This record gives sequence, C-alpha cells and structure tokens, in this order.
Amino acid sequence: MTKISEAEREIMEIIWKYAHPMTTAEILQVLPDGKWKQSTVITFLARLMDKGFVTATRIGKANHYQASMTESAYRAIETKQFIRDVHQGSVSGLISALCDTGELNKEDIEELIKRLRG
Repeated sequence: MTKISEAEREIMEIIWKYAHPMTTAEILQVLPDGKWKQSTVITFLARLMDKGFVTATRIGKANHYQASMTESAYRAIETKQFIRDVHQGSVSGLISALCDTGELNKEDIEELIKRLRG
C-alpha cells in the first residue's frame, strides 16, 4: 500500500466521516475557511485516486468522490506497517513501549486483557 500524506489523510477523514460520494465543493465547505484552494483539493483527490484510496464518478459537471476502503481497513494497514517498521514486527514490543511510557490507562489494560482472553 502506498502511504498517504497528512493532507491527503485529512481529505480521507472528511470522506469517511460523511460516508457518501462528495464533490470538491462539498469537501471545501467542510474544511476551515481558507485552508486550501479548490485546485489544491483537486490535486489531493487526484493523488488519492492514483493511490487507490478514492474513486470518482462524474455526475453532470462534477466528480463525486468516495472512499475505496473503509477507515478501519486503513487504520489496520497503517498499524501493521507501524509495528513492522518501528517494532520489527513485534506486537509485544509495541505493548512494552506503551507500558514503559505510561500510555496505557486502566481501561486500555482491561480492554487488552479482555481481547487476549478472547
């Protein structure tokens, strides 16, 4: 899978959140005023299409963009890649790092135990 930039991920998060095909104009309405110009958003969408993250359907004069994968599928792929890249594929290494830095709270630990017991 090809990585996406932070800006491309921001566009994807909008498309995932609204869960229906969106035009460039609709995406621009959701973004903070002046965040990006229309041409910039179109460029990001073209890159996302090239990377296989979105598809476009032409309706009238506008393209309607929709996600090619769910947000949960994307997060799963990114998480697996992170574990491979940073923790040499070791899930226990990831969990150890989280424990060592104090990132896990009581609820997180209880959820992990629950999932591990399956």
